Amino acid sequence: MTSRLTLVLIILALAIPAVAQEKPPADLKHSIDSLSVFDYATRMNAARVVRRAIPANAVPALVQAVRGHADQFVRYRALVLLTAFNDPATPDLMRSLLTDRNDRIREGAYRWFERRPDPGLKETLLGALNTEQAEFVRPALIGALAALPSDARVQRALTAEAGRGLDFFRSAVIEALGGHRATYAVEALISVAATDGPLQDDAVLALGRIGDRRAVPALASLTNASQEVAPALQAAQCLLGDNCAARINWLMQAARSPGARPETARAAVAALGAVASQGDSAAVDALIGLEREATGRFRGDLASAFAAAALRRPGDIILWLGRAADVVRARAIDLLREGFDSLEEDFAEEQFFAVARAAYWSAAGAETRTLTATLIDKLDF
Repeated sequence: MTSRLTLVLIILALAIPAVAQEKPPADLKHSIDSLSVFDYATRMNAARVVRRAIPANAVPALVQAVRGHADQFVRYRALVLLTAFNDPATPDLMRSLLTDRNDRIREGAYRWFERRPDPGLKETLLGALNTEQAEFVRPALIGALAALPSDARVQRALTAEAGRGLDFFRSAVIEALGGHRATYAVEALISVAATDGPLQDDAVLALGRIGDRRAVPALASLTNASQEVAPALQAAQCLLGDNCAARINWLMQAARSPGARPETARAAVAALGAVASQGDSAAVDALIGLEREATGRFRGDLASAFAAAALRRPGDIILWLGRAADVVRARAIDLLREGFDSLEEDFAEEQFFAVARAAYWSAAGAETRTLTATLIDKLDF
């Protein structure tokens, strides 16, 4: 065990107040101020100090930074770190930030409400559809709307969004509809899936994620799918319960075939990631099995697919890592680290950390605690 991992274990095993005594509030403020410095090591170490501070010190300092720090990126990073503390006052803060001038702040607030839907925000979110234009904020808004308990107005709004606007925005809508199992959108998605174009694979995968059997004949009719769409079709049919083991094997062979076009291999890896992100451990096995022969761009695609699955299902991936052989686990954690670096999903990665930390404290044995401490160390939390 490395000395750094030993230190992580000691920090986590000791009472948190003891850590806070080593990092008093003045130092905590300095760390928050350092969240936007250019140097990576300084920036990451500052975040570690904040994560390990006692909530009584960290939460007020982070809220203060979110509300009024002069550095707009510090405001955003403080908001991300705050989400892992599970403070009961956070919902009120998040509501107040939905109209903030900082695009990243609004994005973080919408992503928070996607994970913790608030039916009382329905009118606010529907209204924001008419005003929010920031290209990386609007998908987060769509996700927050899709997570709400469905009613006729939300259904009409999201179904309409799936069929209009730029492909970038439509893709985000389709992904949100699939991720939140929007059965009301099945017919609209079948129409998109039947149309050749850049959104076809998105719609095919969304239909698989929704899991509604109405999609089965529509997907079966796509007998002339392109090489880029065929992997998504295999994944969707797997998710619908149609001979999943054989389809995962098909995707593995498509990804590793020496004669495969790069686009086909990339689509096969993404399709495996989509199945893994629905909690299928066989698809996770397949991704890590491909890692042994992966180099260059192909390894990057694998890392991104595995990391995306981990961000969507952090608890499942931690359980999978706990069951894996030591050598496989080490390879998987390295791949996960590479994927986190490439995705740059600050908010989702912080939620992964929160799950890992909770798993550490709830673990019944030393083995799980060592695993989660290793994750926290290797992933730079």
